[in-house]
Amino acid sequence: MIKILIMILAVQFVSANDLYNLDNRFHSSYYFFQDSLIDDSINQILRDDTLIVYPARPMLYSLIFPGLGQWYNKSPLWKISLFSGIEIASIASAVQWMNKADDIRVNYELFADDNWDLETWVYNTLSTPIGNYADVHIDGTHKLTLKLSGALAEQFGTFVTSDSLEDNAHWVYSGEVAVLRDRDFYENIGKYDQFVGGWTDCYDQTNSQLWFEVYKDVGDSVETIITTPNKEDYVSQRAKSNDYLNMAKFAISAMMFNHVVSAMDAIWSTQNKNRPKKSKELKTDVGLLYDRNSKYGVGGLSISLYW
Repeated sequence: MIKILIMILAVQFVSANDLYNLDNRFHSSYYFFQDSLIDDSINQILRDDTLIVYPARPMLYSLIFPGLGQWYNKSPLWKISLFSGIEIASIASAVQWMNKADDIRVNYELFADDNWDLETWVYNTLSTPIGNYADVHIDGTHKLTLKLSGALAEQFGTFVTSDSLEDNAHWVYSGEVAVLRDRDFYENIGKYDQFVGGWTDCYDQTNSQLWFEVYKDVGDSVETIITTPNKEDYVSQRAKSNDYLNMAKFAISAMMFNHVVSAMDAIWSTQNKNRPKKSKELKTDVGLLYDRNSKYGVGGLSISLYW
């Protein structure tokens, strides 16, 4: 039985193959699997596989440096230039503005060192009319750090706060007390009226008053600020430095946002690249179907569409 089946299949194959070779109308890639068609199909599958690019690598590249993921995906040059350009511009701007802010900071700290004095603060606050304001007194809300030396340090420790001078004002004349000029110091002397008496231009050499009041509208009330020309200059310098710092923060935010957008674009481009490419050209293939029982060997018409 098996031998008969093999003989029938062999005869059918020979008959069909002879008819295929004699009449090209039967050349149908759909029903007669040629070696070339099989090879083409396999090659196409292999080509499609090579197109698969996983998004993790380009995403990581873009997170490290925007534009690298686009370069890895072989994106258009304008896209690579856009992300990398924003990155370079953001870094350059942030560095430039931070340097300017730091230069101004150094200058206003030197200015404060020359024009604010601890002994002057204690004297003006306790002994002149400037101390009549409610916010101007030694034992206030805010404090400076004092560094003691000598006998004072042995008795009270190395560091105390400025409110200790409320009852020990004579310390400032001992030569054993110095104010710690840290970040809080440079902020407090410009921000709070409590320390305005320390500016050396509160009074001139003839003891004439140079400090003055400034009125600031805070919405539901008017705030009175005690200031001096030097304090005004100092506050202006600090404000300018802070403006540059804010601009640097903006540049850093833009840089971080650029990293995220570049990484998202790298993922999207990779996924879009992995999708099967759809050809805009519609290809057709028309052929005849073989039927050995038909008088003319034709069993129908084959129409194939490729896109």
